[in-house]
Amino acid sequence: MASTRVRKAFRYPADNSDEDDEPIELDEEEQEKLIAKLRYENEERNDQYMRFFLAIPTTSVMTFFPAILTSRSLQAKFVSILAITSLLSTAYMLVFISNRRSQDHKRKRPMRYLEPETGPVHRYLGYLNAGLSLLLSLYAIGFRGRKGVHDGFWILCLLPGLVFCIVVIARRVMLSVDVSELEGLKYGYKGA
Repeated sequence: MASTRVRKAFRYPADNSDEDDEPIELDEEEQEKLIAKLRYENEERNDQYMRFFLAIPTTSVMTFFPAILTSRSLQAKFVSILAITSLLSTAYMLVFISNRRSQDHKRKRPMRYLEPETGPVHRYLGYLNAGLSLLLSLYAIGFRGRKGVHDGFWILCLLPGLVFCIVVIARRVMLSVDVSELEGLKYGYKGA
């Protein structure tokens, strides 16, 4: 019987690396350490971003206090209170409402939520806040060029919608990285 040998194609060594381009195989313990390190770094980064994006709606709330205190128009005061409500609900959504998705390892489809539903506030606050931002945008159109209201007040009415969009996009980007998906990608290399 003729023996067959599998031959590798000859490649010139790379000028800038002393190692082969072969992937490094990690045993189970090294994989666990790497996944734990990545999970920790991801959580730290998400906490930093959450603190940064939490500062946006909380500092934006302060822009509406002068309108409440100095405006003579009852409608402007009411709109300012609605805007503060929208900004505070945006901050609440950022901190307390989780939007994490989990993988169903049997079907490989994302499950809806990890936590059980906690009530209508968590379920509908995003929709209510989007509606409130739209209502404030309509008020901004009505306040533009109106007498008895500060000249730039209509721009302030657009602020809660803008902050809401920024926070929603930031949450989706923050939560799009899911380190727990790496658990399913581990390979069973028994080594060392």
